[in-house]
Amino acid sequence: MAAIQFPDLVDERADQLQSHGLDGLKLALVSVPPGPNPSHADLELHFFNGLHLAAILADTGGDPARVRQVFRIRGGARLVAGNASGQVQVSAVAPLDATRLSLRIEPVGDYSTYRLELVWDAALIDPFFSAIGFRFRPGCFTNDCAPPQAGRPPAPNPAIDYLAKDYDSFRHTLMVAMAERVPGWASTSEADLDQVLIGLFAAAADELSDFQDRVMAEAYLATTRKRVSLARHARLVDYHLHEGNQASTWLALELVDGQAPFSLDDQELVAWTGDDPPTAGAVFFASRQRRLAPAQRQYLDPRLNRLRLYTWGNAQPALAAGSTTADLVPELPLASQAEADALRDLVREGRWRELLIEERLNPLTGQTPGRNPMKRQLLRLLPGADLDGGAAESRFDPLTGTWMLRVSWRTEDALRFDFAFTSFCPGPPPTVVEDISVFRGNLLPVHEGRPLRVRFLEPGSPLPSDVPGLRHRHYQRLDRHGDGHDWVLAPLPDDGPLAYLPPRLGGAPTGEEPARSTLWLQVETPGGGREDWDEVESLVHSDDSAENGDHFMVETDEHRRSLLRFGNGSNGRLLPAGAVVHAEYQVGGGHAGNIGADQLVNLQPLTGALNGAVLAASNPFDVTDGREPEAAERIRRNAPEAFRARQLRAVTLADYVKRAEEVTGVSRAVARYAWTGSWRTVRIAIDPAGFTALGDERSDALWSELRPRVADHLEAVRLIGEDIEIRPPRYVPLDIRVVVCADDAYWREDLRFVLEQEFSDGWTADGRRGFFHPDQWSFGQSLHRSMIEGRLQRIAGIRHLVSLGMKRFSAPLPGVPGAPLLEIGFDETLLLANDPDHLERGLIRFDIQGGRR
Repeated sequence: MAAIQFPDLVDERADQLQSHGLDGLKLALVSVPPGPNPSHADLELHFFNGLHLAAILADTGGDPARVRQVFRIRGGARLVAGNASGQVQVSAVAPLDATRLSLRIEPVGDYSTYRLELVWDAALIDPFFSAIGFRFRPGCFTNDCAPPQAGRPPAPNPAIDYLAKDYDSFRHTLMVAMAERVPGWASTSEADLDQVLIGLFAAAADELSDFQDRVMAEAYLATTRKRVSLARHARLVDYHLHEGNQASTWLALELVDGQAPFSLDDQELVAWTGDDPPTAGAVFFASRQRRLAPAQRQYLDPRLNRLRLYTWGNAQPALAAGSTTADLVPELPLASQAEADALRDLVREGRWRELLIEERLNPLTGQTPGRNPMKRQLLRLLPGADLDGGAAESRFDPLTGTWMLRVSWRTEDALRFDFAFTSFCPGPPPTVVEDISVFRGNLLPVHEGRPLRVRFLEPGSPLPSDVPGLRHRHYQRLDRHGDGHDWVLAPLPDDGPLAYLPPRLGGAPTGEEPARSTLWLQVETPGGGREDWDEVESLVHSDDSAENGDHFMVETDEHRRSLLRFGNGSNGRLLPAGAVVHAEYQVGGGHAGNIGADQLVNLQPLTGALNGAVLAASNPFDVTDGREPEAAERIRRNAPEAFRARQLRAVTLADYVKRAEEVTGVSRAVARYAWTGSWRTVRIAIDPAGFTALGDERSDALWSELRPRVADHLEAVRLIGEDIEIRPPRYVPLDIRVVVCADDAYWREDLRFVLEQEFSDGWTADGRRGFFHPDQWSFGQSLHRSMIEGRLQRIAGIRHLVSLGMKRFSAPLPGVPGAPLLEIGFDETLLLANDPDHLERGLIRFDIQGGRR
């Protein structure tokens, strides 16, 4: 846990240990025997009080196995610590005096930071001081930080004017035909019967001509005007038009105290914006928990309404950007270990999966004005029981008698800001303000659109009246064509546009993925049984089997009205006679669902035992993923050319790169041809998302999982006669020296802290990416001196740049001051972690001149 410690209160906690009969690790002195390959290292371990040293020594009894259990070592990059043979471990322990022990550690580890843990009686050893970090180098380490008929031939037809297409031209043609066939006929009054008949025939011909034109127009992609025709034409060239999609967000709930934990098993939660009752402009969001498997439904518990960071007596009042672990306590303290273990098991079993952290108050003043409402983040908790993998664990603070819960979240969700939880505000009088930031655990995913239910009955069936109070329930009739062996249609009520789901793969629609609506449909047979039917884009590939025939398709026109089409027994299963179709869906979608944070504050009460269970709700984040349907002009332009955007084969190197970057987990890729002596090889370098280097156990495991997926994806598209070789990126660690002149009003060390954040591979305190963040750099992207200078000049307190030298870390000569460019190879990418424990991952040093001292 990258927590920020308060040194004064850490010292104060240490001073109170003896009065509570507790002890802990104070510092460690490491010494390594002289010589090139030392066999062991000696660690002089200092305790605060030494109250239980004799008992610890007696417990170990000189047994090496017991010694390794009590004095456990974790960590290591090249040489891992553990209990297996050949791993770094404590082999012997001996007393030095009343407060010191001597530990023999063998073999000697690498230069990374290891962690020594004292695993003994938790009631006698303070958890806060039960571990200490150290490195294998001499020094002190502390806990701070569709035929014509025979007969008389017909009379010759009049000449046909094929240019007659409207009422006037048809009327003129009929009048000419009358004059030719009836001698002496002439046009008299418009009220005469012949004139009336001519007008009626001309009007009918005009309508038929218009219908003919419209039908012919629908035969071509460039002239069609109906959206359904557009969709069918586009589908012939494997282009799937986008029907827009609903927005989605998270809803943070506050449950009534004393409410038993529950999941939404048989009902849904509906929230809306604006006033209560909802007005015409309200935007509705609803959950979809009933459609999920029981294990996937959100678990809601009053204890998770609001949680605080356990600060260990304000010794750790904040979490730093990049943190992935926190110690939590509910608002109502945990009374026993059983309660703590119950919360721990919720995380380990995957029932409690998300956590929200938000800033509620201004950390500088302890007041609401000035707080950052965007300082919120969703954290996805790590399940499982492997403590090394970040599993949740219950912990106890013997100093205050408090039980707490330690949780970890995914590395990609590492905090993007520094979050303060306790603020020490200046007086007079000085005050300590708590709950500056809080955690919230009752989170529910909701999706924009008002929920509706429709029941479709057989044609001619009487429609019952709607149930009073349930405006969301409708009754409609099915439309069966022909003799009952043709398509069955079901038009949805005109209550609003049918909402569509977002693309499965996320991101902007590309025409490669069929649109999916929010419809959930069940068919009730005359016998009373219900079957789930699946939505497909087309019934062409469906048959009459139960496995590949229980399908329906949705067609949405240009007026956003939708029609359900069922099979005819050949393409898709024929809907059984007497069947009742139950459909649930949402109406809405588009940009209307993109609302601001804290707008979903009105709730439709739950029913039954859950009536009144939810006290309040709000959406913590701005909603931005609602999209409008794809415009007809865009479809006409994109559909004929879509095959150029994504070829289902790889011919050029750029094709290989695009296909590789389609794989989830690949951030970037580059490719080059290579000759292996027998055939041409496409050598592809892959940059995994979130990687900064290979070599540790986690990175190697992720690469081992990613590489075969990329290989399988490329194998389906590669050219015959070309081999594929997949490699990891070549990371180029840098060595950069910067000399700057500081303004006289700024302290040097304050500037150094800001500079190290700005040029880190993580995040700055205000949530911006550091200059050397991995997602800022791509393959072959060279480093320009001006890029560093520009970043430096944006930092307040920097008067000017004195000198700048940059080179590869492995380069024997120092960087040339003033060099404008550092060239990088096509399969190389920059790396600068600035980690003292891993200098081989690059470093940047700042020499600050001037300023205050």
